Amino acid sequence: MSQPLNTEPLSGKLTDAYITPNQLVFNRNHESALPASVEKVTTSSWGSAESWTLTISADGTDSRHTGSLSGSPRVLSLEQLQRQFALSQVVATLECAGNRRSELADSHPEPEGIQWGNAVIANVIWGGASLRAVLLAAGVADPFAHHTSEQQSALEPSEQSSSSQAAEWARSLHLHLLSAQKSKSNDAEQAQFAASIPLTTAMHPNQSCLLAYEYNHHPLTPRHGAPLRAVVPGHVGARWVKWLSALKISSSPSDSPPMREDYKLLTPRTGQEGEKEYADKAQHGDFRTRELDKKQPIQRLEASCAITQPAHDAELLDQADGKAAVKGYAVGQDGSPATNVWVALVADPGKDTETDELLRNLPDDLHWHHASIRHQDAADPPQTGWSWAWTLWHVQLPVPSDVTSYAVIARCSTAAGVEQPKISPWNLRGFCNRSWSVVRHVSVPHT
Repeated sequence: MSQPLNTEPLSGKLTDAYITPNQLVFNRNHESALPASVEKVTTSSWGSAESWTLTISADGTDSRHTGSLSGSPRVLSLEQLQRQFALSQVVATLECAGNRRSELADSHPEPEGIQWGNAVIANVIWGGASLRAVLLAAGVADPFAHHTSEQQSALEPSEQSSSSQAAEWARSLHLHLLSAQKSKSNDAEQAQFAASIPLTTAMHPNQSCLLAYEYNHHPLTPRHGAPLRAVVPGHVGARWVKWLSALKISSSPSDSPPMREDYKLLTPRTGQEGEKEYADKAQHGDFRTRELDKKQPIQRLEASCAITQPAHDAELLDQADGKAAVKGYAVGQDGSPATNVWVALVADPGKDTETDELLRNLPDDLHWHHASIRHQDAADPPQTGWSWAWTLWHVQLPVPSDVTSYAVIARCSTAAGVEQPKISPWNLRGFCNRSWSVVRHVSVPHT
């Protein structure tokens, strides 16, 4: 069986532009939906845009809230979706749950999966139909109708708030997002790749979920989900289902392979000493299944930042004024953008010191430099009070002349005051690494 198409751009190129060019958007695929041997995919395996349809249905729900969808699913062609619903656009960061996975191996056992760097992320102008508008038009009741329009615009799109702000009937419902891609897992023969998100997330006025058919003002390409994909800002990429063919409202979450067998945080109960033992046990099916059954699927991503220049074991660019250039990206949380990034330069203690240990031993009086921030470009769609885009940052650091090897450290916080965690706990699959970004063994060519 051919290997799926999985690629990551060069980290240093990623932050040259605020909006990620389409050719630099990473590729993440499961099984052989798009084989890695295909250099340029031009058509989908499951049909063309002209023949594409989206089916909207409901299962096990109260018809007072989901209308006739239980007995009479609604089917929309892509052409109808484009004609009947205004084009909505959102600048949103798409990030794989495994972004920065390889960094965990510096202080822990190597996690399972592709050893991604920090470039499995893209900041894109997504365009399509508002998911909220499509569901309302299909007869789904508005979970937020008890709020005025002014109140709705101020509703916080966090997980807890989305549920508590919604009508009680909607809090236990889920929206399944079904792909046309069939799963080769041990499910029924016709099982599809799918995900689910809370219905209150899908219909939140400020969540900006889309049924997208374009990116950066161009039609989606098959490798990035054409002709139709879900856009679920602030959530792991696995919930942004590609080749989207159906929506289903249900009283239960999806039990598809990506929800049941993957994209969960599997962590040992003990400390670092138990990580290797846990990883060994997880190779046995029964133990792994029990652990998976205990965990909830990952949905949202926390605040994080990453250094894209310099790279590990590289030279800092020594400026004439004795300062060195550092740059990177930062992402916010729950619609609150990253607004502050701090960067520090410390002597690297050497290869025998793990990165987690370096972070734990940072002095309390460490001097942090506030980075310059770049938000939205003038040509981008105007943002509301909530932002799902990344922040680019850069800083010039004064470089002491008495140190030969440095570590560069970056951390961020959001407009809501949420701070990036210093150290993310290790997990078997290496998901959701939000630790402070550290680049090790950096030298400066003093003149």
